[in-house]
Amino acid sequence: MKSNFSKGLLMTALITGSVIWGGTNVFAEELQEYTLDPMLITAQRMEKKDLDTPAAVEVYTHEELMATGGSNLQEALKFGTGLTFQSQGVKGTSQGTMNSKIIIRGVEKGTLVLIDGVPVNQSGRYNLEDISPEIVEKVEVVRGGGAVLYGSEATGGVVNIITSKERQNKVKVSYGNYDQQGHAVSVQAGTVGLTYSYDKFGNADNMSDPAGGRPVGNYYNISRGEHNNFNLRYDINDSLFFTHSYNENNAHYIYKYKPQNDAVNKDVIHTVKQHMSQLHYQDNNVKAVLFYNDKDQNAFSKVRDKKSRPKYVYFDNIASLENAGYHDKTIGFDINKNWKLADDSAILGFSFQKDACEYSEDKLTVKTNKLSSASRDYKRNMYAIYGQYSYAMNKASDLIFSARQTWTGQTKAEDLKGNNYHKFVPELEYVNRLDENTSFYTKASKSFMMPTFTQMFGSGTIHGNADLKPQSGTHYEIGLKKNIDNQAWRLAIFNYEIKDSIESKWVEKVLSSGEKEYNVKYTNEDIRNTGIELTWDVDCGNGLKANLGVTYSNPQKYSTTTENSIETPGRWRDYYGKVQLNGGLSYKKDKLASALNFNYMCKRTRDVDAETAMKPYLFTDLNLSYRPEKNHKIFVNIDNLLDRKDITTAATSSFYTMGINFMVGYEYSF
Repeated sequence: MKSNFSKGLLMTALITGSVIWGGTNVFAEELQEYTLDPMLITAQRMEKKDLDTPAAVEVYTHEELMATGGSNLQEALKFGTGLTFQSQGVKGTSQGTMNSKIIIRGVEKGTLVLIDGVPVNQSGRYNLEDISPEIVEKVEVVRGGGAVLYGSEATGGVVNIITSKERQNKVKVSYGNYDQQGHAVSVQAGTVGLTYSYDKFGNADNMSDPAGGRPVGNYYNISRGEHNNFNLRYDINDSLFFTHSYNENNAHYIYKYKPQNDAVNKDVIHTVKQHMSQLHYQDNNVKAVLFYNDKDQNAFSKVRDKKSRPKYVYFDNIASLENAGYHDKTIGFDINKNWKLADDSAILGFSFQKDACEYSEDKLTVKTNKLSSASRDYKRNMYAIYGQYSYAMNKASDLIFSARQTWTGQTKAEDLKGNNYHKFVPELEYVNRLDENTSFYTKASKSFMMPTFTQMFGSGTIHGNADLKPQSGTHYEIGLKKNIDNQAWRLAIFNYEIKDSIESKWVEKVLSSGEKEYNVKYTNEDIRNTGIELTWDVDCGNGLKANLGVTYSNPQKYSTTTENSIETPGRWRDYYGKVQLNGGLSYKKDKLASALNFNYMCKRTRDVDAETAMKPYLFTDLNLSYRPEKNHKIFVNIDNLLDRKDITTAATSSFYTMGINFMVGYEYSF
């Protein structure tokens, strides 16, 4: 029955004229001009056409993101070229600090996420699964190290989420299997725009492999996951606007132990509450933003009793109640000025941010009624001066030099003084418009990432390492961009090597009882990658559009292992995936629109010293909509068409996708 159902869905897709998206121009709510050379702002911090931009950039519009069926940006971006999807829970859900990731060009700790140009990474974490596509005008993804203009953590690339300036007045409701719901309302009232969205899913069982659990035999079910998202934008005048977002997610994980008749080990409720406020100013080539980010991340656990810890025999009674969390606060500003100097241009800017994090952990042992607590406060200031000069060599070519100096100060964890760092990173780019439809570019740049509080000082089961060095990368890239009639071709060849990549390792310790205790320690290792990316977009006319993306790369890590306190010699080993294929067809005619998305990755290798092979993953999604009248839309979205059980992580544990699932909904515009 499952096989017939899947084939029937594929036939429906073909009949309605769909086949897949992986990059751009998938599905439009209203008739839009197909743009082969869109205006981009992220790569150069100023508006430039794609052909004039010396970087590999993909633009995902609001309509395209919605057409993926993703209830959050983590899910919506999983079909992108050169992006590796990683998640510890279904629908992009995170397990606390084990947050979901969009990995760019194989750099796990190298994705800098911006909202309207403001960094939202805190303590090395970002939560794309907490951001609803409902508030997004477009997302620009810059592949390749981008630390020169944007700072720490952009060693893999930049994801800039640009929120909607004006909201469409609409109400949306939808329901699906797995007890799924998805609702949204948005209103534009004069200069004030408001959007609220809510999504939820219910029971999802056996979402991890017991063979990779710690201890072996542990796996989990999810009993509930939900997100609340609220966003406000107030345009004070033509030069000044204010935005505020509030995101809240809750996920209930139930951990079980397979050898003991699926006995419950513990259940954990992960909660994240985040406020983000920004005040933007732009006038006469001056841009400034004042921002405040506040994220409270908490995990409340009920741990079951054990009769014999080495054998892990679990009982129903509660042994302990545990509560642990991080409260991150960031306040800062960024100001820059642009100059137009005849055919040349320049940017000069300064940024400052003050980071603080409060870590707390409480444990109540039920038998003894004993409460134990631990806490620590972290603080750090980060300053940066950055600039860029674009020199017009002639009417067709530009030479662009950029540089950034970053330094930290007052780094401490209460009475523990931490290391402060300073880093200078340059970038040299060359772009040549060979003709009005063709451009060639080449670039060489440096990137960096500062160690986080937890990596330096430790917390809970994480052992701090005060000797960690900043992650430092060297990047080279050449690219060719070509528009031919109604087609857009983009080719990029890249190479990078990152020195002192900050990597985590499990530390195993055998206790006197015979039980094994696991902790995490961070260390510096090197990673490298060489690859090629090719994308193709075409407007076939009559509402039919198609594209295809192909990526081949060879991500490797220079790794050492420690066994019985003896460190083995280091060697280069493979990790993540080497080959990716994504692409699509979309069709829009009269009242009917459809899109089918896929992303296939093979030659996957686990991020462990043994280099264990992994099966490929294949993500698929079908979106159909029908407008009986202009203000009414009925839609259905079917995710995981082939009902695959794909692995969404790359380490020892295997976390799985949810089975085939659907949402049916109605939207009313007013």
